[in-house]
Amino acid sequence: METEEPASGMGLQIAGSVGLDQDGVIRAVVKGDIRSTSKLVISRKSVVSGVVQARDIRLEGRVEGGVEATGQLWLVAGSVLRTRCVAKALQIDAGASFSGEFKVGG
Repeated sequence: METEEPASGMGLQIAGSVGLDQDGVIRAVVKGDIRSTSKLVISRKSVVSGVVQARDIRLEGRVEGGVEATGQLWLVAGSVLRTRCVAKALQIDAGASFSGEFKVGG
């Protein structure tokens, strides 16, 4: 998924859980969990204080509660992940930051 278009929605703050049943891009500060049945991008400057669950996750921003991907998790340069990571496949670019525990594979 491309996230090159203008960052409409930045400045948005969400308190509570978010659920998606399609591909999505989060451009917000979220204080709660995010669940998607599809692909999810957490864009640059976005901060999630909760658990992110989706099939495939591309992390460009910051997640403080951990992530669970039933498919692939991609941590791009500049992204920050704290606490916990569970994914079937994991890609970490140079410049990404992760601290915590992780489980990768079947």
